[in-house]
Amino acid sequence: MAFIQWDKSFSVGTTALDADHRRLIEILNRIYDAWQTDPSKIELDQLFDELLDYTDGHFNREESKLAARDYPLLAAHHAQHERLRETVLAFRTRHLAGNTPDALTEDMAKFLKSWLMDHILGEDMKYKPLFTERL
Repeated sequence: MAFIQWDKSFSVGTTALDADHRRLIEILNRIYDAWQTDPSKIELDQLFDELLDYTDGHFNREESKLAARDYPLLAAHHAQHERLRETVLAFRTRHLAGNTPDALTEDMAKFLKSWLMDHILGEDMKYKPLFTERL
């Protein structure tokens, strides 16, 4: 079973952003799976690079869509994105600093899962009405 399983409760009301969130979940699942099989530092470096690259693109797409709809909480949402990115970078640096990656601890697994799920189910749901309500 996947570390994180997508379900319809994660939908934010727009196909493009839902697809982005599914892709982010898939990358996090690959990171988790790699850690379970004693990955090389190079493999985890590549997976975290992929996560950060895709996240940057997603944040830009999401913020652009929100700006086009005059989302009143956009500045706060952008700040949340920046904090998430900084946290992921710090996590990556801390746990991949040596020649071999640290073992995936329960705390790290919780972080990976909550990093995305808390953001989608908390922050992103605040903008869902922009895409689901008829004007």
